[in-house]
Amino acid sequence: MSKINTPVNSIVSNRKVSDNDSSEIVDNYIDELCSNPEFLCKNIEMCGKNTSIYTNAENIKQICNDIKEANTCENDIKECVVLATNSFDDSQKFVSTSFVNIIVPIKNALDKNGNQKFLRLPPLSGSKKKNSNEICNVCACMNRFARSPGSGVNDYTSPGQNQCVYPDSFEYYYYPLYIQDISTKVKDAPPITIGKYTVINSNIIFANTEDDLTATNLYDILIGNGIDQNLTINFINTINGNDKQISKEIQLYILDKKQRIVLAQKQIKNYNNLIVFFTTFIIFLIIILILK
Repeated sequence: MSKINTPVNSIVSNRKVSDNDSSEIVDNYIDELCSNPEFLCKNIEMCGKNTSIYTNAENIKQICNDIKEANTCENDIKECVVLATNSFDDSQKFVSTSFVNIIVPIKNALDKNGNQKFLRLPPLSGSKKKNSNEICNVCACMNRFARSPGSGVNDYTSPGQNQCVYPDSFEYYYYPLYIQDISTKVKDAPPITIGKYTVINSNIIFANTEDDLTATNLYDILIGNGIDQNLTINFINTINGNDKQISKEIQLYILDKKQRIVLAQKQIKNYNNLIVFFTTFIIFLIIILILK
């Protein structure tokens, strides 16, 4: 193992060796031992007093603290998963899976044949917790309307953990994206039943990014996919735990859109009135010129 690059000072040694060759061999041996970070941090006092690469034990303590901090996020999480109930088949009761395999029924939103419509969630990546001193990636479970395991304030997982869970009141279904892809390509594919629903691929509405799940953007996505306004508002409020701030945000957004539509209609009306006015004026001028 290569030695840690640390400033070299004079040898600090309590050993007495009868000849220089033996002294150098022993020094090299201890230097090699203490170059191993694991050995070094278990033998701070010995390495501090008997090596040529460290000045004292205090320096080694600082090095070991730095090593520990650097290794804290050695296995930093990249993808967050959710512990989901498996209603797809009987192979296992629970699955730990990416959020991209989760579909959420939009209550009372049905196609013309009475089949349920769903929202498919996007994946969730690990990231640093905002406004926190934590240096490792965590999962913002609440960004997928879930919670981290445990009690108390648990919107985020603990450093190094990547699993979120849904409360019992949250209705969701595990529907692997691979199964959806296969069933799309199969001719005369049999209907897929999950829980109490028949899942038709064309009834799945995709939220592809983090931004798609913000209340206002999700409102536009659902409305754009033909979901009734009241159903859309109720769905967004439900998945956000009936948060009053979210509800207010949606109402203000809808009001703003209505005002913009009214303003645009007024502008069109004014524009049309101007056209009529100028057209009438030009005709009037032409009549005068003819009469002259």
